[in-house]
Amino acid sequence: MAFFQFRHQPLKTLYYVYAGLSLLFVQIPYWAVRYALPSTRPQPWSLGRVIIVKCLRVLVTTMFRTSFELMNLDPLDVAKSGKGEVVGLVWVDAAPELVAGEIEEAAHINRIEAERRAGYWFGKRGPDGRAGQLAEPDEKMGSAHPSFATGYICNEMLKYAQGYERIFQIDFRLSSSDPLPAYGAFPAALVDALAGYKYLVHTLGFKSSNILVMGESAGGALALQLTRYLSQTDLPGLGRAPPGAQLLLSPTSDWGHTHTGPDSSFERNRNNDMVHAFFDGFPAKSLLGNLPSEAAWTNSWISPGSLRLVHTDSLFKGLPPTCIIVGGAEMTLDPVKTVRDRIVADNGDGSVHYVEIPHACHVPMTHAWHDPERTQGYEATAKWLATLE
Repeated sequence: MAFFQFRHQPLKTLYYVYAGLSLLFVQIPYWAVRYALPSTRPQPWSLGRVIIVKCLRVLVTTMFRTSFELMNLDPLDVAKSGKGEVVGLVWVDAAPELVAGEIEEAAHINRIEAERRAGYWFGKRGPDGRAGQLAEPDEKMGSAHPSFATGYICNEMLKYAQGYERIFQIDFRLSSSDPLPAYGAFPAALVDALAGYKYLVHTLGFKSSNILVMGESAGGALALQLTRYLSQTDLPGLGRAPPGAQLLLSPTSDWGHTHTGPDSSFERNRNNDMVHAFFDGFPAKSLLGNLPSEAAWTNSWISPGSLRLVHTDSLFKGLPPTCIIVGGAEMTLDPVKTVRDRIVADNGDGSVHYVEIPHACHVPMTHAWHDPERTQGYEATAKWLATLE
């Protein structure tokens, strides 16, 4: 795929018109006939779900050919609009002192600096009605790392996660590369997440053991990076302060695409999922920045589920209790299983609560239309959280 070749006007508008008309008058009618019989569908789904997934695949392809600007929420624009307090916008100071070891080396190679970032609060407000109030004694909270600026999964999680009244979402940097400006390569997102964690522990006074780190898709990979780093690194002012638990929803774990072959989930589930374009080169190249291309399959921070890592022993030693939820029809299913097995190998049986939802595509909990699998994911999360008390 050629990326963002229609990013400039008027080509962008013309492509949107073409994609919309083609979808409405050609593709949807074709799919309605092609998958009319249940036996012709890639999964035991309704015809409506097949068409929804196909439409989302077109949407993702369209964004990769034009722009992701509709998916990005600029906190400066939010602040200027006067709606910052309404959406729980806060600002988090940079924490350069927390960047060390391999992460500091990668940051130097990619010229990544710690910087002030935005964050968003969901849930309970303080007595003055404002977000970001100090932690109450033994208050539990969630730290979210979604892959897009959306509050859906945060608001839904608060309905199911008993004992958790608010969630903080850090606005981490998203990577890009040619033909777009180079920006946010690894470990920019992790550096931002560390600043968010320091904000929770130092500024607001949360106990690290009361923090649940959560992320979905690429944000799930970031959640794992953060928890691993906190569990294995002595940091100034924090010491070794891992969160109490981590919840990984379909974490992207193999940017080097090492799980190959016709029986791999990358191939087997390619037409069942809407993340196909994310594995066609651009995201991996953007994430690597100035790192060598082989880092996509040899760097355990970037691809913890890679089959080509040189050393896998003790990668995840010392992690807190982990819950992994993934869909059985996902392209990234196999790498997620590899990560699961490696965490168990380092931390013992019972260290991972693994939930594979049959016939679900990528992160079903982010889609209101993806029931009953969506509800199954939230209910499984609630049951797991109850075991931690």
